[in-house]
Amino acid sequence: MSEPAIADRKSALSNSIGNFTELVAAGTPAPGGGSVAAYCGVLAASLGQMVCNLTIGKQKYAQAEPRLRAIRSELERLGARLRELITEDAASFEAVLQAYRLPKDSDEQKAERGAQVQIALRGAVDVPVETAQRGLDVLKLLGELADIGNPNALSDVGVGAQLAQAAIRGASYNVSVNLDSISDRVAADNRREQMKGMIEQSKTIAEQVEAKLKA
Repeated sequence: MSEPAIADRKSALSNSIGNFTELVAAGTPAPGGGSVAAYCGVLAASLGQMVCNLTIGKQKYAQAEPRLRAIRSELERLGARLRELITEDAASFEAVLQAYRLPKDSDEQKAERGAQVQIALRGAVDVPVETAQRGLDVLKLLGELADIGNPNALSDVGVGAQLAQAAIRGASYNVSVNLDSISDRVAADNRREQMKGMIEQSKTIAEQVEAKLKA
């Protein structure tokens, strides 16, 4: 490949990132950590798809091909949903800000504002909870790929596993912050336990993948 062609390829790869990083870096509260967590999930799913594509079609792994195709299809679906969650997370945060900006001059306005804040906060919890769940779904599939995928791409599975775990943990931070303001403490405690379970699962799977990589 000629030097100009190599330069063009490098430029195309850099430009393919788009302006998401610039949007995150801007002096606005959203997109923020929740959207970045979802984006980590997208990257994790993409790495899993890559590993599938590097394995499917090779005679050596023919026996695992039906499962690999199913995993690839599921990772495509999960990646598409996580892309949507990038936007939904930013929108949920904006909804919370809008609710807090509602007037509170009269008792009626205060009551309405309080109700709208609680609705918005629940949305700001539900979105990162789903981000974490979808990230865990991706991580479970990556754990399977560590066993049946092309071993030459095991390091890519390992990177994907770390990104998926980052998606889960990152989402959990947003959940925790918003749960502190939820008035329904029973619901808040249930969500907190749900997140704790997902974090524990993710840690176990990521450690298993890393152990296979080191072995």
